[in-house]
Amino acid sequence: MSMDSTSSNASYRDWTRLKRVGGGLCLDFVNTVDRETNGYVNEWLNDFADLVMWEQLAQILTTQQAKHLLAQAKLYPNHAQATFHQAIRLREVLYRIFSAFCADRSPQPEDLEQFNTMLTQTYTHSKLVFTGNGFAWSWTDCDHLEQVLWQVMRSATDLLTDPNLNRVRECAGTDCGWVFLDMSRNRSRRWCDMEECGNRAKARRHYERSKEF
Repeated sequence: MSMDSTSSNASYRDWTRLKRVGGGLCLDFVNTVDRETNGYVNEWLNDFADLVMWEQLAQILTTQQAKHLLAQAKLYPNHAQATFHQAIRLREVLYRIFSAFCADRSPQPEDLEQFNTMLTQTYTHSKLVFTGNGFAWSWTDCDHLEQVLWQVMRSATDLLTDPNLNRVRECAGTDCGWVFLDMSRNRSRRWCDMEECGNRAKARRHYERSKEF
C-alpha cells in the first residue's frame, strides 16, 4: 500500500514514498492506487506527466526520453490526455484480471478482449533484433506517446504466460487491492508490505482481542 500522496503535480510529489513491492513491472503499475470498497485513494497517476514520472522512476524511460515525451505532450495535449486515459484503462483491466486469478475466478471476457486489443496495438511497434550473441525485443516508432504503455504491456504478457502466475497474490489488507508475486518458500505471504498492511492487520487483531477482556 502506498504512503499518502498529497499533490497531483508530479513535480512536487515525493515519488520515493510510492513503494514498489509487486515483484514485476506490470504489478507495480497496478499498484499505483489503493482500492477501497467505495473508490480509490492515494492515486499517483493523475495526468500524462505523472505517468512519465512513474516510468522514469521504474527505469522504463531515461531522463532524455522523459523530457522528449513531455515536450511532445505539450505539442499534442489531446493525444497525451487520450494516452493517459488508455493507461488507466490498462491498469484497471490488469487489476481485474490478476484479482480474478487470485480468487480462482475466470477473468471477464470483456477484460480479456480489451487486453488483447491493446496487445495487438502494442506489438505493431515491436521488432526482434540481433544483439551479437542472441536476440531481443526492441521497439520502433519511439516518438509515439503510447510508448509509455508498451513495456507494461510486455511485462503483463510475460507474467500472464509464465508459470509464476500462480504466485500472484492480492494483498489481504483492508482497502488496499495491491497485487504482488509471492516468492516465499512456503507461498504464505499475505501482505503487499508487512510494515503497512501487515502491521495494521496485527493492530486490528490486538484491538479486537483486547475488547474481549
